[in-house]
Amino acid sequence: MIYSDIGMDTASLAGTLECKLGAIRDAGFAQVMISASDVVGHPRGTAAGVQAVRESGLRVTGLEALRDFEGLSGNFHAYKVDVAKSMLDVCFSLGGEMLIVEASTSRHAEPDGDAVVRDLRMLAMLAVPLGIRIAYKGVSRSRIARDFCAAGEFVFRANCHNLGLAIDAFDVLAARTPLAEIEALDPEQIFLAQLSDFVWQEIDSVEEQAAAATHFRVFPGDGAHSDDLAAVVRKLDEIDYRGGYSFDVYNDDYQQMPPEQVTSRARRAAEWLAEAVLRRALPVPDIERLRPGVGA
Repeated sequence: MIYSDIGMDTASLAGTLECKLGAIRDAGFAQVMISASDVVGHPRGTAAGVQAVRESGLRVTGLEALRDFEGLSGNFHAYKVDVAKSMLDVCFSLGGEMLIVEASTSRHAEPDGDAVVRDLRMLAMLAVPLGIRIAYKGVSRSRIARDFCAAGEFVFRANCHNLGLAIDAFDVLAARTPLAEIEALDPEQIFLAQLSDFVWQEIDSVEEQAAAATHFRVFPGDGAHSDDLAAVVRKLDEIDYRGGYSFDVYNDDYQQMPPEQVTSRARRAAEWLAEAVLRRALPVPDIERLRPGVGA
């Protein structure tokens, strides 16, 4: 069984890049979000990391993540432009068509809307010759764009065909963003939906949200907010979002587990989403074969 529209993130798994890619493929996923550090940190060099990804047979959903890019000035701005160019080159080498950009959390970033639009437009223009799309993601602790609503406004103002949004369901749930806000989005403007849950019932501070986001995410169906997560996906479906989904799960405990055990949880999450959420929202072929004892 191949999950055509659902991918995993290499950052969810422990082990070598080759082991991660093999476990994701063997679990039935057809695409993978690549954490840049997995490629450039390959023990035999970046070229070997690129080769491992290309030989895996998995389609590259995108590369993540460029952080603290927009709203800077002077030498810091020039430095980040160089970083962005390097990440775009890696993304292109992988055959990836999307770079995830997280809204800046740097205290040096100025919340100047015109400067943010300028920087995002420049980044999009740098990506055009490489055929890469820029997916900009609001971050709750950002000084620039704290949610997809604010990020969407910058994307709209920048007005570049290859600049869009990445919507992270974790941020929607943790920040209790009203789902009605999704209705204001143009579905063509959404390049990717990232899915994860968390086990805490409530998040009461920015510090707790940061900790949960980077250390305690779990796969859909494993957390305390399954109904709310399903509602996010259904709302995306209602506005005719037809892009892909990626499990964006960062969990310290998963780094202590064999990759195959983690990908089995991801496979179960895909089954849960296919059955608990509108099937047209997650078009997994031949869902009956996912049931134990049915099919070969």
